[in-house]
Amino acid sequence: MKLIPAIDLLNQKCVRLYKGNFDEVTYYDLDPIELAKHYQKLGCNNLHLVDLNGSRDGVNTNTHIIDNLLTCTDLNIQMGGGIRKPEDIKKWLKSNLKQLVIGSFAIKDFNLFTECFDDDQKSRVIIALDVTIVNNLPMVMIEGWQKQTDLDLWSMISRFNDNGFFNFLITDINKDGTLQGPNLLLYEQCKKHSIDSKIICSGGISSLNDLQQLRDLSMYAAVAGKSLLERKITDREIIKFLQEE
Repeated sequence: MKLIPAIDLLNQKCVRLYKGNFDEVTYYDLDPIELAKHYQKLGCNNLHLVDLNGSRDGVNTNTHIIDNLLTCTDLNIQMGGGIRKPEDIKKWLKSNLKQLVIGSFAIKDFNLFTECFDDDQKSRVIIALDVTIVNNLPMVMIEGWQKQTDLDLWSMISRFNDNGFFNFLITDINKDGTLQGPNLLLYEQCKKHSIDSKIICSGGISSLNDLQQLRDLSMYAAVAGKSLLERKITDREIIKFLQEE
């Protein structure tokens, strides 16, 4: 299983949100370029980058940082936040981003979204499905986790699978930024619903043990943000885990 460090950008600063709430922001006095270089030195090959201004407002305001990360590191960068129009997709597909992470646009404008990609481009897309649990059913949220839909996770995964999309970033919003551990049951169910999908887990990861448990479930990758920033998972533990990937 891959470990993918996360850098969330809000107003050009490194931040973490608590349960996706823009009113509960923790700012970190860290330069995003230097942080990415640090993760690369530890042996990380991948980076999960989120433009939170884009997620909230639909407009990318951290583009220069993203461009600098692409030129200053050798990391495989997957980026999401505010990619909500065909012209956005066309722009970023021409960049050196490894993959685009797209949620709201893919869900709200499904047909238009699918028309944006040739079959050989679909592997460059990660479908972001952010959920909150309602009556034991994971329901999908959109627009920076601010709006709930009437769509459940399982039907959405099936719909995307039927159209050739198999990369997913699944986030339990109520776990995100809490350091309370990931929703293991949710990810176990994801594997049962779509054995061919590559599931990237996000939300709640707080320790090396959490990563090991997700690996035991045969997850494709896990995104960790706050736990790395606050050294709940130490540099030494990151190196150890990467060596066992």
